Amino acid sequence: MRQVQYSTYHGGSKTLECVEVPIPKPKAGELLVKVEAISVNPVDWRIQDGFMKHILPPKFPFVPGTDVAGEVVTLGPGVTGFDLGNKFVAYIHILKGGGFAEYAVASASRTVVPPPGVSASEGASAVVAGYTALQSARQMGIKSFAGGSEHLNVLIVGASGGVGIILLQLVKLAGDRSMELMRNLAADEVLDYRTPQGATYTSPSGRKYHIVLNCAHFVPLSNFAAELQPDAKVLDMTPTWASIIAAMFNRISMRSPHRFENFYMMDNGEDLETIVELMRAGKVKAMVDSIFPLCKADDAWDHSMQRRCTGKVIVCSCLWGISGSRSMSSCSCFT
Repeated sequence: MRQVQYSTYHGGSKTLECVEVPIPKPKAGELLVKVEAISVNPVDWRIQDGFMKHILPPKFPFVPGTDVAGEVVTLGPGVTGFDLGNKFVAYIHILKGGGFAEYAVASASRTVVPPPGVSASEGASAVVAGYTALQSARQMGIKSFAGGSEHLNVLIVGASGGVGIILLQLVKLAGDRSMELMRNLAADEVLDYRTPQGATYTSPSGRKYHIVLNCAHFVPLSNFAAELQPDAKVLDMTPTWASIIAAMFNRISMRSPHRFENFYMMDNGEDLETIVELMRAGKVKAMVDSIFPLCKADDAWDHSMQRRCTGKVIVCSCLWGISGSRSMSSCSCFT
């Protein structure tokens, strides 16, 4: 089978190489899956850039890819609840990787069967993005997504990205204030970061924020302070060393009335089931920005690194050999 891997830190897409390797065999509790769609996450290229090399370094050569969808091929010893040929959505541990391939091994406890009508591309788009959106909302005190929660003014920075799109839907579900807006993925107010109002995060209505969920690059707490409620909370969704130090200082100094925290995703089967159930009920949907064949994984990598995506960037092994595509209709796993 073919897989895409890299063998050194840094270098971006230029270090990605396609190699032929044997098809892996599942161990106890695992599934061998035929991969149809893989989602590219910012953490993929952050790991390649060495973000975790002093804490949890990957083993080279490393095959990136955690969010996969496709078809179950083989059941490992002791696996129940799946049939051969089942469509699936799965999370592969970030340091194990293996998604950028035609076949991969996934833990049965991190694999679910998606509802009918959810394509492989959509399913793969909702894994880490779904985990992050669901868990960050809970971390900020949003416990229920069945409506009736306390009315909060929430700012989502980077709401057009893969995480932001799902997070927006969850926040709207918690408040249950406008189902028409939910159906259209529309926010109550929209800020353009290129305008003076957007640059200062000023609400068009003049209301102060209870919660800020920052899905973009690191922004110091002081940049939000003038627009925050006295007891507001700011959550950095993509921790860097700068945000980690800022959160520690915020906690220790106690000088600010506002809380600044970092988000750290935890993978678990229950949360993946929750996201899939919300998709099954038609309450949450993922959005695909673009798709690329596996042989053009380097282009997908570059496109993701530009941080200008509306939804998720998808790599599809079923497009192998096609010279490159950004059209969702050209991908058989999108149907």
